[in-house]
Amino acid sequence: NGNFAPNTNLQPFTVTEKEIGVELRLFDNRLLVDVGAFEKVTTDQILDVKLSNTSGYTDSKQNTASLKNSGLEFLIEYSPIETSNFRWTSSWNSAYLTTEVLDVGNTSGTMLVVSFNDTGNEFLGQLRYTEGLPMNQLYTRTYLRNENGDILVTDQGRLRSTNSSTPGGEETNGFLPIGSSIPKHTGGWTNTFTYKKLSVAVHIDYKFGGMVMSSTHLNMLRQGHSKLSLQGRREGEEGLIFPGVYDNGEPNTTVVTNLQSFYADYRNQQIGDPFIFKSDFVKLRNVSISYDLTQDISKLSFMKFVKGLSISAASRNLAILYKDLPGLDPEAVQSSGDFRAGYENSSLPTTRNFNVSLNVKF
Repeated sequence: NGNFAPNTNLQPFTVTEKEIGVELRLFDNRLLVDVGAFEKVTTDQILDVKLSNTSGYTDSKQNTASLKNSGLEFLIEYSPIETSNFRWTSSWNSAYLTTEVLDVGNTSGTMLVVSFNDTGNEFLGQLRYTEGLPMNQLYTRTYLRNENGDILVTDQGRLRSTNSSTPGGEETNGFLPIGSSIPKHTGGWTNTFTYKKLSVAVHIDYKFGGMVMSSTHLNMLRQGHSKLSLQGRREGEEGLIFPGVYDNGEPNTTVVTNLQSFYADYRNQQIGDPFIFKSDFVKLRNVSISYDLTQDISKLSFMKFVKGLSISAASRNLAILYKDLPGLDPEAVQSSGDFRAGYENSSLPTTRNFNVSLNVKF
């Protein structure tokens, strides 16, 4: 690319990591405790930078960014019941992660990763790295409010959004941080019950502490497919009086009758308030049952060549026990990569899987 200036001073980024942990086995190995803590700082990350076109170039790369990850991981496994015929083992593993952007290499202190509404295929918000905030920070504009926290509307009763004059939105044209797409808490709980040759395992997992923006809910509102879009057009209603106030503090009394245009303002002004959810979930992830037939077939002379035989059945993604995102699976976001993290757009339902297997050892 003739506009790209090579940088002969580029160096590999540097990672400094500290880790400490302890593993304990107690009560004749019936209790296992494994705990670890870590801190990882990455400096001199390579980023694209803009150059003055008077140099003859417009873009280059520099070692300029720094990030920090720290967290705590643990595993607790215990067998509360253990007899000659029956064993119950319960295992809980969990991780707590915090991230922080230390430096983005520019004076504004924030770096735009992607503006979803400018891609042509997406509709709402931005993903940014901002100094002092967790990584993968989601941004949208929000309702414009007065000093009392009341939502402000125009004289025509239409929505108003935050802008470059809004505190905190000066460098982002009114877009404000709503939280990181990276969950802080991730873990699972597994219980295994074994009675003689029969074994049953149940696994529940969870994630807490992340955020997600839903374009599906935005488009359902704009196109009149959500319950929220019924406001102002139910039987007997002749429009919508949005619950806000005018600049003078008086309650809004203006009826909006063009509701398609009104709800389109959410995208046009990039107001994300009704479409921001926690990505938290608790799922019944997996249930399995297996039976060991090895001893049974060993009694058959013509099966002596078989050293082991077991049959099992399992089901995955059985149920979502808790979530904040209505009607959608919080895991069914567009991508888990850095450029789409926390952005949900027309996601498909999660599949539930069933399988039966026969394991033979010779």
